[in-house]
Amino acid sequence: MLRKRIAMLERRRDLSLREFDTHWRTGHAEFITELPGLKEYVQNSVIARWEVGEPGGVDGIVEVWFDDGAVTSPDQHTSLAQQDDEVTFIRTLTAFTVTDRRSYDADEKIWILSPTLFDGIVGMVWPPNAIIFTPEPEAVLMERPRLQKESAPPRMVVILPVDDTNSKSVFDVAVAAFTENGAPEGLRVVHTRTRRIR
Repeated sequence: MLRKRIAMLERRRDLSLREFDTHWRTGHAEFITELPGLKEYVQNSVIARWEVGEPGGVDGIVEVWFDDGAVTSPDQHTSLAQQDDEVTFIRTLTAFTVTDRRSYDADEKIWILSPTLFDGIVGMVWPPNAIIFTPEPEAVLMERPRLQKESAPPRMVVILPVDDTNSKSVFDVAVAAFTENGAPEGLRVVHTRTRRIR
């Protein structure tokens, strides 16, 4: 069965966003493409973010689709070389499997990472191509002994696939709607640019 995992990455504090992103898309990507059962691998590089409170930084979001038959636990979907490389540029890695496994393409994405479930944003209608999902009920956070992780995954994730002509306006509308109508502590709106590695 095909499964999907999301990983939210926060860079090491001694690295600039550019340094983090350069290493992620070059050297680190090679380790991921060699993992067993990997079908698709997408990096989402952060352009802008807005958050309520201090839920933890997000400098990149990974989407991987993999053959569950090749991986019997979240911690198997890794290599020692990959983990050694992670500590050179990542501070926090929060990874979990999700309920929606569709494959899709988008130039850019607006992510709404929410600590609570909700139906929509006041004043904003979800577009037909919105991808809305939750962590799998039995999902556990991937363990990385040398990295930090958030205490829990978001309870709900909304992805709005956009192109580069309207991405900033969609991000601004989402932020304005949450600003005007309130948002739960820990909610994040993240604007990313997509890199499909596989």
